[in-house]
Amino acid sequence: MRVKIFYFKKNALYCIVFCIDTIMKLKTKLPLFTSVTVLTSILLIALYSINSFRTNAEEDIQKFRSDETEMLTKQLKDIVNIAYAMIDHSYHSSNEVGVRENYGFDQTDTIEDEVVKKIAMNTLKITLENLRVLRYGVDGYLWINEYDPPYVVVMHASMPNLEGDPHVFYVGDTDENVYDAYADCIRANNGEGILKYQFYKPETGEWLNKISFIKLYEPLGWVIGTGVYEDYIDELVADKTEALNNRISTLVEFTIIIGVLLILIATVVLYYFGNSITQPIKMIETQLYQMSQGLVVKKLTLNRSDEIGQMKKSLDALIDGFASYAGFARQIGMGNLDSEFTLLSNKDNLGNSLLDMRESLRKAQAEEERRKEENRRRQWAAEGLAVLGDIIRMGSGSETQMPSELLKKLSEYVNAQMGGIFVLNDRDKDDVFLEQVATIAYQKSKYVKRKLYPGDGLVGQCYLEKEKIYMTKLPEKYIELHSGLGDANPQNLLLVPLIMEEKVLGVLEIASTHIFQDYQVDFIERVSQSLAIAIASSRITSTVSLEAEAI
Repeated sequence: MRVKIFYFKKNALYCIVFCIDTIMKLKTKLPLFTSVTVLTSILLIALYSINSFRTNAEEDIQKFRSDETEMLTKQLKDIVNIAYAMIDHSYHSSNEVGVRENYGFDQTDTIEDEVVKKIAMNTLKITLENLRVLRYGVDGYLWINEYDPPYVVVMHASMPNLEGDPHVFYVGDTDENVYDAYADCIRANNGEGILKYQFYKPETGEWLNKISFIKLYEPLGWVIGTGVYEDYIDELVADKTEALNNRISTLVEFTIIIGVLLILIATVVLYYFGNSITQPIKMIETQLYQMSQGLVVKKLTLNRSDEIGQMKKSLDALIDGFASYAGFARQIGMGNLDSEFTLLSNKDNLGNSLLDMRESLRKAQAEEERRKEENRRRQWAAEGLAVLGDIIRMGSGSETQMPSELLKKLSEYVNAQMGGIFVLNDRDKDDVFLEQVATIAYQKSKYVKRKLYPGDGLVGQCYLEKEKIYMTKLPEKYIELHSGLGDANPQNLLLVPLIMEEKVLGVLEIASTHIFQDYQVDFIERVSQSLAIAIASSRITSTVSLEAEAI
């Protein structure tokens, strides 16, 4: 039910605001809304100030309580220390040496123990009587009880009838004897300490919080203590709280008066300024309506430097922007994708949409070019594989002539200047090496017979690793020293192992002054696969022929 009422009130408030916003004129709404805004702001500021004031005051009250408690604790400690000093003085004055000094006995005089004890008891009795009448504050007093059970009361300034007998007083809402609590506190704090507990107050008949300071006088086994109830601190805190509430009430009244005055002043001032604002706004509204109808709008003649002047400047920029949009759209429609266009701002969504459209058209053109290039490359590779495949098939029975023709045609096709084909020669198992069966240098065959062992140079490394090696920007004379191509010095080198069924049958090495593109490298690798198959087939054929001749 409460939820329904809340939503009803919320919807009713929306309806009221909507009616005011749609029915009233701007020159009426300005004073009204401004007055509401001023009132709301004042209320928020007042609430914040009052809350801050209350929070600070409560912190001050807590600090006041803490300071009072600390000061009270120090006072209790000072009183017990005074009593401790008096008892200690009486105790040390009651031995034989003290009696001689205080009562005028000579060192040669004999003093009986009974006399010393009698004097000692009289001295302590006098001290206790002096402590009995000691008072501080409203109802502060001292008591002394024995440290060991059954906790006989030695002196109690408020209730002397307790003296000489053991008694049991329980801490509030517990079954713990308060004298046990005193002893525990002394043991836990090396002979003295502060104890906070609830205890019965005869004057009020209530269980109240109490703070006591207790200290053990070890020579006599006495616990000296004093304590006070904390109700008087509560009274001081209550007085401060009442003063706080009075100051808050004064602040609220002052806020209300100031708020009413500010609302009246704001309403009167805004009413007179309303007409000077609404008239130019109406002119701008007319222009915006015409633009929404797609009409060509002329710029307003309005000289103002305030926000309305800024609105007029923004409208002029919008008019110019629409003209720019129309011109740019016409250029795009005519296919001029390089037409210049300047955004009205970094957040010009319409302009960015037009630029995105142009970029999409550019990407479409680029994608079409890319597809054409991919088709060209596929066609180039297919034609090359067909030509080179014919050479391989026609010379598949020869490992001498076919590699040279193949290498020459391949270097022409990929625009390479140097190349070499090395075939594995393992006829002698004790002397396995890579034999150079074809060489091309600057598109002219070089009949160079070389042999390299596995691991020698880049060719031997490619053979062992079974992986292609592609190097660019080679150092001076790098090929002459590290490859198998002789003394020329191209800048890009590609070595591809000739692998058939995971066995390396040779290495194809080709070099150029230009960088091989990825599709060219892929093409060379595919040619190498075909060459490896041809070499393997040729060896199988040779083996079969030799076996037939042997038969």
